[in-house]
Amino acid sequence: MYHKGYVVLFVIAILVVVSTPLILANSGRGFEDIRNYLEKPKGDRCVESKEYMIANHMEVLNEWREMAIREGKRIYFSKTYGVLYNGSIEECFKCHTYKEFCEKCHEFAGVHMYCLTCHTPPE
Repeated sequence: MYHKGYVVLFVIAILVVVSTPLILANSGRGFEDIRNYLEKPKGDRCVESKEYMIANHMEVLNEWREMAIREGKRIYFSKTYGVLYNGSIEECFKCHTYKEFCEKCHEFAGVHMYCLTCHTPPE
C-alpha cells in the first residue's frame, strides 16, 4: 500500500465523525443537573446516606418488597445510621413528593417506574 498515511487519516476522521454525536449527547447531563431540577427533600436525612440512595435506591425498595412479601417483615435497619425504619415506600413519601421528586427524576433518566402500576402514589 502506497497511501498508508491517507488510510489512517481517513479511519481517524470516520471515528471522529461517528463518535462526536455520542460524546456531545452525553456530555451535558449528569447527576449535578438533576439535583438542581428536583425538589429538595423535607427531612434532614434519608434511610441511608445520600450517596448510597442515589446509587442504590431501587435495591433498597426491592429489599423492602422482599422483606414484606416473603418474610412478613416491615422493619428496615439502616446500615448507615443504625436506626429502624418502616420498610415501606410510605417512608420515602415522608420527605419526598411523588410528582416533584420521583416522577421528575425518572423522567430525566428515562426510566419507567413499574412499582406504581400496582401501587397508587400519594397526592
